[in-house]
Amino acid sequence: MKFSCTQENLAKGLSLVARSVGGRTTLPVLSNILLRTEKGRLRLSATDLEIGIHTWVGAKVDVDGAITCPARLLLDYINTNTDKTINCELKESTLHLESERYKVNIKGIEASEFPLIPEVKKSVEIELVSQDLITSINKTVIASALDESRPVLAGVCIQASGNKMKLVATDSYRLAEQTIILDKKINSEVSFIVPSRTMAELSRILGDGTQKVRIYPGENQVEFVTEETILFSRLIEGSFPDYAQIIPKSSQTEVEVTTPEFANAIKMASLFARESANNIKLKIAENKPLEVLAVSPHVGDNVSSVEGKIKGEALEIAFNAKFILDCLQVLGSEKVTLSLSGNLAAGMLRSTKDLNYLYVIMPLRTEE
Repeated sequence: MKFSCTQENLAKGLSLVARSVGGRTTLPVLSNILLRTEKGRLRLSATDLEIGIHTWVGAKVDVDGAITCPARLLLDYINTNTDKTINCELKESTLHLESERYKVNIKGIEASEFPLIPEVKKSVEIELVSQDLITSINKTVIASALDESRPVLAGVCIQASGNKMKLVATDSYRLAEQTIILDKKINSEVSFIVPSRTMAELSRILGDGTQKVRIYPGENQVEFVTEETILFSRLIEGSFPDYAQIIPKSSQTEVEVTTPEFANAIKMASLFARESANNIKLKIAENKPLEVLAVSPHVGDNVSSVEGKIKGEALEIAFNAKFILDCLQVLGSEKVTLSLSGNLAAGMLRSTKDLNYLYVIMPLRTEE
């Protein structure tokens, strides 16, 4: 194998795949990145057996070949190297890298030992603008469970049929759903659960969001394809909860407030709610500002007022401050609507700008 590549392109490609390199692993080759030249381009690959990434980098290829090299060493060396062009040549199982001022030899492991990343059978294709997918991931992944005691809750469920695709996540205390209108109808109905970690990684890989992305769900794997990069991931087995029944169908009280002001009031109250598991209270009544309260037996108490439009019955309701803040930080809307139907019923936050997004949050029981 012999090729040359710009430092900038190589650094970009390596940083893209490096995060899917296996960390604590008994297989040394999983700590490596596979470099393979094919069809006049350099392909970089990494996997931890749950997520796998291929990305193609422009290079001048003289001789085809393949080798795996330690990911951390290779990435650090390329990032530290400030020369414009790097020439690489493989001799036996050692990769020789030479640029204007630097020469290094990196010992690798044979490419044959690198695990194969199986391709997904492309029976269903979902195509969309990557910015729509990035926004949807950021708005939904916040609601997925952090622990994996119930694996299906530690992922994002993707459901698609016709010209609509939904991303849904829930940890049983809150739920986020984003609907995307597709330009192309799909030929069948699909539903699959992708690990939250994969979705977060995908959002990072998609970058500036200007390209198209195609999704190919398989039996136990899914493939996300862009112009230069393919991300593979295992799917989570099991059935996603029938969440539609917990989405409120009507409301007795509606509050419309400015998102930054509401977020600031929640942050202020959360300072006094740390001892009570982030428990804050909202006091709502027509013709009065919304009040956000928190009480700490040891620290003190707080009341913040937020001007807004309030319609319907007066009530007091308690929520986890973090759960509300998570939503407000990704909403991307100047104003937010909170719909309520009682102090023990689920509340719903919605953007006034994007009606295709909803966020349902369960209330907390409080001792009067």
